[in-house]
Amino acid sequence: SLFTAFLTTSSILKADPYSLSNISQYLQNLKILKADFSQTNPDETMSSGTILIKRPGRMRFEYYKPDKTLVLVSAGALAIFDPKGDKAPITYPIKNNPISLILKDDVDLVNSGIVENYKKSIEQAVLRIRDPKQPDRGSVELVFMGVKPELKKFTINNENGSSTSLYLKNIEYPSKISNALFSIQLEKKNREIEN
Repeated sequence: SLFTAFLTTSSILKADPYSLSNISQYLQNLKILKADFSQTNPDETMSSGTILIKRPGRMRFEYYKPDKTLVLVSAGALAIFDPKGDKAPITYPIKNNPISLILKDDVDLVNSGIVENYKKSIEQAVLRIRDPKQPDRGSVELVFMGVKPELKKFTINNENGSSTSLYLKNIEYPSKISNALFSIQLEKKNREIEN
């Protein structure tokens, strides 16, 4: 009967690990994440390395050889240290990058209006977020998988139409991690000393 169908649907919804509010809660509680990643670049080449996320506002991408690039996000800036090029990094304001939306102190997917698209199946949820105030700044697609939803992949779609995807594995949630690892100034100093 319709009544029993309604009952079962509502009880399934209660136990729905991929509900938007559960995913929102996971991101809100995500203070520190450490993982290995493999990356598909806009030109179809692959890179790999380790990623550290410390919310609010900090990320570190350390690429393995032969690449050895280091990308740091902190203090509102995104800095790319290229081992082949200058000692000084190329720096951009992080607010221009859609990834900044999940680095904010407060991530509320349910009420903030940043969720542009949301699809879920039994084993995963795919979420596209974009800043409604700056829609032309690009978007980020987040993929959550696992018994309890975990961030397993994200794709940054830049405003110029290019996109970069990162697949995360060996995810850990350390209880603390040094802020020095994210410091753009400190990295600049260290590189000046080395060279």
